[in-house]
Amino acid sequence: MTMAEQQQLAAARNAFAEGASLPDALLPAPLQRSWQRSRDAGVRPGQQPYYPSLHPSPGRLDHPQDRRLARCVQPELEQLWAAFGARGWTMFCANRDGLVIAQRAHGLEDASLLLPIEVGRRLGEAEIGTTAPAVSVADDAPALVRGNEHYLQCFASIFCLSEPLHDLQGEVCGAIDITGLGERDPGLLHGYFRQAALASENRMFGVLNDVHLLAVQHDPRWLDSPLQGLLAVQEDGRLRAANRVARRLLGLPRRGPVPLLMLDEVFQGASHGQRRRLLQPGPAHRVLHGEGSAVFVQQLRAPRRVRSATAAKAPTASPAQPLRDQRRDAARRTVHAADGNISLAARQLGISRTTLYTLLRA
Repeated sequence: MTMAEQQQLAAARNAFAEGASLPDALLPAPLQRSWQRSRDAGVRPGQQPYYPSLHPSPGRLDHPQDRRLARCVQPELEQLWAAFGARGWTMFCANRDGLVIAQRAHGLEDASLLLPIEVGRRLGEAEIGTTAPAVSVADDAPALVRGNEHYLQCFASIFCLSEPLHDLQGEVCGAIDITGLGERDPGLLHGYFRQAALASENRMFGVLNDVHLLAVQHDPRWLDSPLQGLLAVQEDGRLRAANRVARRLLGLPRRGPVPLLMLDEVFQGASHGQRRRLLQPGPAHRVLHGEGSAVFVQQLRAPRRVRSATAAKAPTASPAQPLRDQRRDAARRTVHAADGNISLAARQLGISRTTLYTLLRA
């Protein structure tokens, strides 16, 4: 970005803060929306960033979903840091609320504006204006924010690039980011950060013990890589979850819970023999998906027979216990095993969220 472009951005930002409209094509649409949200939150370009206080126990994550996401992302941050880490730079993962849940950094004492970025700190637009993670989460898209594209003018020397992360339901659950002083090659970084995001998302499927896990790809060379599609299939053949690669390959909705489909319905074009092999161990095999389309499918693992500590301690319902109480207890155990995720628990039970809430209140 040239000096003239930076100056144009700075002038437009100051005018925008006073209520003016932005010139057409000055900023990408996602950044324009972020500037609007920042202004609506009362942020002023000339102010210093406001970093909310840390948790009384720095580095502690209270929510189980945050801890699980951090475990899935940390190995990828380590790999990215080994390749692109440097003094005055940080890489981190923020959840959908902007809370930093995992991080690598070095030499941030040379970049005082970035020093407060650490695990347990919230980095929202209402606190520090436009940032790449905030844009990625809001728009479900890769984001790049450089220089005066930030809403706070004190970030004029900062480079910020991020990639969104998706949970098992296909919803945005956070973003991985690189931030630092100076410039980097955005095209190169976007490619590596996208693969890191895909690998992190694939690792999330490890919490689903009671399913068949299938890998799918048009090109079998991409199996066993971040670019493989993943399908979680229940023992009765019903589809439980799919990662974003599988959703695209198989024409499933990009966001939200997967449709209530049986595996045979997903592969309607397959022969009887091909369908019979879908949930069987063995090497990858070609399966017809639709007219003129085929994918390679491989079973990665069968359902794990894991008896949780909660289940081991749960008392067996006596014959005299009413059926309503048995269903309520089963619902509570399932929600507990899902770390409080109502949507996931409802899908595991094969009921709607409304029905699950009714059972829990019984």
